[in-house]
Amino acid sequence: MPLWILISGHVFSGLFLRNLGEGFGGIDEVSVRNIAMAIKNIHQLFIHWLLPPLALLVFVAQVRIVMGKRTRWIIDLLGGLLILRCALQFVILNLLLLSHLKAGGLLLLQLLLFIPVITVAFGWLYWRLDTAARAKGQAHIRFAEEMGALDTFDYYHVSAMTLLQFEPSGATPLSRLMKTLFVIHGIMMLDLVALTLSRAIGLASGG
Repeated sequence: MPLWILISGHVFSGLFLRNLGEGFGGIDEVSVRNIAMAIKNIHQLFIHWLLPPLALLVFVAQVRIVMGKRTRWIIDLLGGLLILRCALQFVILNLLLLSHLKAGGLLLLQLLLFIPVITVAFGWLYWRLDTAARAKGQAHIRFAEEMGALDTFDYYHVSAMTLLQFEPSGATPLSRLMKTLFVIHGIMMLDLVALTLSRAIGLASGG
């Protein structure tokens, strides 16, 4: 399950960049357009070289899962790359929100494509760190209604709830690391909502 959830996150991340590439002409501000293009080109070059070996690793991971063998390092690699892509796309999205666009559709679609990326990225991060701690008899997160064995879905649910409350809910961070991640996650979501509202208000007032 973690493998294919991460792959879905990478798919949405790729769609984000593809749509961005098709909408460069809709960005009026030259400096913002150049920065966005530079980030996209660097990212695309990076992915171009990594995509073939990553596709092979996904196949190997699926085979190992069927055989009942561990695939932790492959999943960690995919998760780490998704975190990096999420951070870069967060920067691009902020640039778009702060710049003037000829077509509002570009911004709306980018926001919709970014939501699954950030949800899956933080969900994987919570799952990875907490399960590693629990394997050592500790924990980074205490769930509000923790009964029996935890499922991977529980961590993605915590991440998804940030869309509604600007901070992970249904769980309490126990370590300084997890408290910091919860704050960062909440700030990122609040940033997107605040900038989106300000853009909507600007458009409504004719700005």
